[in-house]
Amino acid sequence: MKEKNDIKIFIIPTIISILILISIILGILYVEYIRNLTSKNILKNLGELAKQEAENISDKMQEHKRILETIINQIDIKTEDEVFKKYNTNAGKDEFSRIAILYKDGKTSTSDGTVVDLSQDINYFFQTNEIQISKTRLSKVDKKEINIYSKKISWNNQEEVVILLVVETDKYENLFLQSIYNGKGIEYLITVNGEIIANSNKEENGINIFEKLKENNKNKINKNLKNIEKMEQEINKTLNGQMLYKEKDNNFYIAYQKLGINEWYLIIRTPGSVVAEELNKILKMTLIITNIIISIIFIISLYIIINNKKKKDKLFKLAYIDEITKIGNKNYFIEESQKLLESNFENIYLIVLDINKFKSFNKEYGHKRGNELLLNIGKILTKKFNKESIISRLANDIFAIIFESKEDINKISENIIENVSKIKIENEKYQIYVSLGIYKIKKGEKIIEKILDKALLALDKVKGNYNKQYMIYDELLEKEIEKEHEIELNMQQALDNQEFVIYYQPKISTRTKKIEGAEALVRWIRNNKVIPPNEFIPLFEKNKFIIKLDTYIFNKVCEDLKEWKRKYNNIPLISVNISKEHIVKEDFIKDYLDIAKKNKIDSKEIELEITETATMERDIVMVMKKIKKAGFIISIDDFGTGYSSLSMLQNMPIDKIKIDKTFIDQINIKSTKKNIIKYIIFIAKQLKIKTVAEGVESLEQVEYLEKIGCDTIQGYYYSKPLSKNDFEVYKEHIDGL
Repeated sequence: MKEKNDIKIFIIPTIISILILISIILGILYVEYIRNLTSKNILKNLGELAKQEAENISDKMQEHKRILETIINQIDIKTEDEVFKKYNTNAGKDEFSRIAILYKDGKTSTSDGTVVDLSQDINYFFQTNEIQISKTRLSKVDKKEINIYSKKISWNNQEEVVILLVVETDKYENLFLQSIYNGKGIEYLITVNGEIIANSNKEENGINIFEKLKENNKNKINKNLKNIEKMEQEINKTLNGQMLYKEKDNNFYIAYQKLGINEWYLIIRTPGSVVAEELNKILKMTLIITNIIISIIFIISLYIIINNKKKKDKLFKLAYIDEITKIGNKNYFIEESQKLLESNFENIYLIVLDINKFKSFNKEYGHKRGNELLLNIGKILTKKFNKESIISRLANDIFAIIFESKEDINKISENIIENVSKIKIENEKYQIYVSLGIYKIKKGEKIIEKILDKALLALDKVKGNYNKQYMIYDELLEKEIEKEHEIELNMQQALDNQEFVIYYQPKISTRTKKIEGAEALVRWIRNNKVIPPNEFIPLFEKNKFIIKLDTYIFNKVCEDLKEWKRKYNNIPLISVNISKEHIVKEDFIKDYLDIAKKNKIDSKEIELEITETATMERDIVMVMKKIKKAGFIISIDDFGTGYSSLSMLQNMPIDKIKIDKTFIDQINIKSTKKNIIKYIIFIAKQLKIKTVAEGVESLEQVEYLEKIGCDTIQGYYYSKPLSKNDFEVYKEHIDGL
């Protein structure tokens, strides 16, 4: 009996030991399975994050390239001063330290007045006509780490030079996700050979990351060296990938992604202890508490799933959620919209929303309040649209919404504008103006980038227009955009070929019935066809080409005045329009004086017409005083249609006002606007300002204007705009009467 009991006593511990051993083995196998599964998910998510990061950095470098290309394309006269001037006025200037010009002898002149010798780098910089981005190097100017964007161009005397645009390497490092994995993750920007260009850990640049990793694994596990060599080989073959390796008893996760720039790569390296900390705790607990391992496995599994979901959610937020508005970012918008386009749908719209003068809002109320404004707009849009809609903040103050609706899109747009315009932040009301670009997506359209471009084109057409705050992209708009594109392609050539022709519309004195002046008007004659000004002037004002055209017209008028001065005893006072975009550039006054002086024309013999809307520009009175001091006669054009008032006239140093045609048209009918014209002329006389009525077409209008004391009449009643030769004939006829 005792023997049997002894056997039982022996068997029970054995069974318990076997059960414990089995539990330990099962626990180890299970945790190892979870570890491998988690590692795969971590590597996958890390790869997705590296892809997004690489695209962001690549986009920034492409933007730097476009800035360099823009500066080069804007250079008119190829001199150092012109290059530096274009650089200093470029909107992207703050991205760079300086611009420089490299000559073939190695001499390099920089925009901050330094001359350095780059003769050792001549072969590199002159090797191609394409834009290059250099590896990280020390600046010879301030010893900072820099990268150089360079492009070879032909100089005035056919000599080849290289334009260098210098960006501090810190600019790249600032692009890295500083908070990745609680700040313990490290990003490297490397060459295909492994040389570190920039990094987020303030490590030394220029060393070889492959050699560094191999050195850290010297005399360690052979598998790690093979993984490092595999990564090196794949990068040399321009492949992307992820890997796990061990270093100093700690797991590290690495993802590598090509940039598509200079064969450069982005590497993200993060310690496994940060990512899988909770998993290691589970492993220890599993090995210790073997007697309850089956129960714990369930708890641990549930915990790991939740924990991994949290980490995945964290990575998702990092890659796809906008930090300020808490809605989707551009990456989210592109991916989710692309999925939507793959499904069957109808009545799908894309709206792009832009906040007008958001920079001014930030300047006046501060960036904190600006961020609160963005957050509130995000909330309004989220509340307005259902959960199936895709709502994102694309960039800065631009939002995008893709949604399905059978409701009238005009009502939807007006509702958005109304809700946003009456926004409240901390019980304080703000008047916000937004612009909307709208596109109805057609079946079969699969590329979201092209769809987004169409909505952005519609937005661009309406942005800043307070009378119309939304635009729907349609075939008419598409044709208009194509027409504008054709105009932009031909505008510089037209200017060079002198296709812009000056016409003169006479101004007749109500007192003498003689010509007392004329307005210079431009016509674009291309292939014997006249392109109306309303088709190209608004576009030129938008793309700033109007500044060139203004100067061209002024120069042509001065040349005609010079000829008339020689041909006649007296010359008519010619008025020349100057655009709002031009008048804010105060240096135009000196340019105009130089042109007049070259043609031996006194500035007092020329009248500059400023549109009424331009009078609302900041510091306009100061600019007017400078124009007046230069001797030019000043006239306010289209008076009565804009925002200025008669009371403002007393503060402006002006000589004339031109009463807009919309008022003149009312003379032929019974209208209270007759009294308005009479009142305008009365006040102008009190202020000793002369009055000009434009668009006069009937005898009734002429007689009424003469009766109420208008000084000058311009319009088809007397003459349409005339070519230079026809104007001379008309002048000789009128002056001979």
